[in-house]
Amino acid sequence: MRRGTVTESASRQREVEQVLRSVAPDLLGYFLRRTPSPEDAADMVSETLAATWLSTSKVPQEPEQARMWVFGVARNVLRHHHRSGSRRSALAEQLAAAVRQAQTTTVHGVDEDALDVQLAVAALPTQLAELIRLVHWDGFSIEQAARLQQIPASTARSRHARAKQLLKERLEAPVKR
Repeated sequence: MRRGTVTESASRQREVEQVLRSVAPDLLGYFLRRTPSPEDAADMVSETLAATWLSTSKVPQEPEQARMWVFGVARNVLRHHHRSGSRRSALAEQLAAAVRQAQTTTVHGVDEDALDVQLAVAALPTQLAELIRLVHWDGFSIEQAARLQQIPASTARSRHARAKQLLKERLEAPVKR
């Protein structure tokens, strides 16, 4: 009994594999006609094939019905891709607006002191500058920043103290522009 189940399962997998091989070129055309990016189309073909393979038991046995079923999966993959793209576009636009606002504030000299601080932080060694940014600009505690930088909290505390001292020295020195 067990032997028959294994054989039937292997046979079913071969049938589904044959369906996937025969439908893959058509799937690529389907996606290429619906998305401007060939890379996205190829990714969606891959996603469709993987989703179908994971649902082998649900794929109809009759070849034409199996093909239709795979295209139903493809339609869902495409719908998901478009929804995700819309969300990505909205987030990208929000980010672009935030960047434009930040650039306007910095570039047009709305706050010259802020520009001096940004330049002083940028002049710090990379690890110290990142620690200052994480703590003072991104709102993380020193311990959280230490975890993000994958260093001990004690190291972060001493680096933070060193960075503040360097910033104080740079900001008190005459500005050279």
